[in-house]
Amino acid sequence: MDRELISLKVAMLRNTTPGLRRVGWFVGAAAVLATWAVAVLADGDAVRASALTLVLALWGVGAAIGPVLTSGSGVLRPDYFALLPLRRAALGRGMLAAVFVSIASGYVLLAFLAVTVHALQVDPRTVVVVLVGAPLTWVLVVSLSRLVYGLLGAAMRTKLGVEIAGVQFGLFFAAMFAGWIIVQVAIQSVPRLLREGLPDGAITSVVDALPTSWVVLSVDAAAAGDWTRAGLLLLALAALDVVVVLATVPLLVPRSAAVEKRQQRRRSPGLVAGGGILPATQTGAVAMKEVRQWRRDAWRALESSTAVWTGAVIGVLTLLGGYTAPAAPFAGLIVAFMLGLSGCNLYGQDGSAVWQNVVGQDETSVRSDVRGRQWAMLIVFLPRALVVTVPFVLLTREWWTVPVLLAAIPAVFGAAAGAAILVSALGVSPGVDPRRRLGPNDANGNISLHVWIVLILVPVAAVPTAAMIVWSQVTEQPVLMAAAVLVGVVNGVGVAWALGRVTIGYLSTRMPDVFSRIRYGQVFRAADESGVLAWVESATLKGEQELASQKRKQREARLARAAR
Repeated sequence: MDRELISLKVAMLRNTTPGLRRVGWFVGAAAVLATWAVAVLADGDAVRASALTLVLALWGVGAAIGPVLTSGSGVLRPDYFALLPLRRAALGRGMLAAVFVSIASGYVLLAFLAVTVHALQVDPRTVVVVLVGAPLTWVLVVSLSRLVYGLLGAAMRTKLGVEIAGVQFGLFFAAMFAGWIIVQVAIQSVPRLLREGLPDGAITSVVDALPTSWVVLSVDAAAAGDWTRAGLLLLALAALDVVVVLATVPLLVPRSAAVEKRQQRRRSPGLVAGGGILPATQTGAVAMKEVRQWRRDAWRALESSTAVWTGAVIGVLTLLGGYTAPAAPFAGLIVAFMLGLSGCNLYGQDGSAVWQNVVGQDETSVRSDVRGRQWAMLIVFLPRALVVTVPFVLLTREWWTVPVLLAAIPAVFGAAAGAAILVSALGVSPGVDPRRRLGPNDANGNISLHVWIVLILVPVAAVPTAAMIVWSQVTEQPVLMAAAVLVGVVNGVGVAWALGRVTIGYLSTRMPDVFSRIRYGQVFRAADESGVLAWVESATLKGEQELASQKRKQREARLARAAR
């Protein structure tokens, strides 16, 4: 069973386009070389041991959260085998075994084998400890990567799990936006790490306690003549491997969620339309439906949670950066940017449920759908931006930022809501259908182009407000500051309305095309138009279409070879 699943995985990889996997191979190889460089260049045995424990700990953390941040659900998915008479334990074991057969997994093993350099320096006899301990640590780390991914997939069915995943994604995006602060400190610390190792104290105790450090500690113990302690550390590592593997196997093949009936009274038409909060119109009904979806759909809730944590982490990093502290109140604008990124594939996240928009389309339904989705994004994200902004204003006491924020927040939110809905309609990218989602990244397809369009379009759309803010801050005239706030509101409302109007015009005649992208991964209508919208429409599906074409050619080539 295990061998068949490994062969299936290899065959699937062989018949897919490498794409970004090649970039990952290059980055992984560079990380392995850096690990071996630390082992070779460290100054002294004690420094080498200390530096290796830190580097191997980073490998463990990276392997644990890497699949989550890179949508690493794996090549094999359990639903592929749903109709086969396979036991969950056997299928889970085979899927875990297939994870170890990959270039990424090989990189992890090579990184842990860097401890061989340390063993040869302290005592060549301790190399045998590395030959046992490195594979055990490798098994632990690779299994842990699947365990964390499976746990987050299971946790996506609970609010606490969504928040935990939101913290992880928030840290990741914060590192992307403000990671230069961390990178600067890390680069400055590398020479000192190679000269002195980790400083004595809590950080050393914590790193030494991690299982990734046990192979280094066992080498040091064996070099000191304490082979008993070295053996106990290896036995503890083997026992931990067994525990992690046994916990991982069931999570790789989750059980189907039971259908639960909602024990509550029927919703009245007024409640569905907004419960008195929103107008009892088509737009109000769509907005309320979307607000509920942002709250109840675990994958939508993850997006909104990630936005809050991204802004909060960036604010903290800015606050602790010293000279960057006055900019901390602007962390709320990051939440507005995240609105654009979170909503850039709304129709794709709906999955095949977009069919309801097609069969129920009339002369007003498209407008109501677009405007309702825009209102819902603002209702969900605007309070979160204020929650992030106000504490940093109070902590920094930078009161000059208040009028700037009052102008910038409406402008950026309006631009983000308009850009998100437009890109979502033009470039709908089918991910995993809602009823089949398991992992924390299953909701979106290929949205790399969407993200770049939003990141460019939002600042460009907010240029009038930015120019007015600069003018008011240079002149320091209260009248101009009030005018900047007014310009920000008008700018945000105008951009949201204009981009929404373009989206309405586009979807009025192409809603069936949106569904065909989600259901079939292609557009059956002839591409008879040109321009920016047509380019975005075609470019967002270009990768999927090229992949489908390549698969078709490969299949035809295999059939031709078989017919000979």
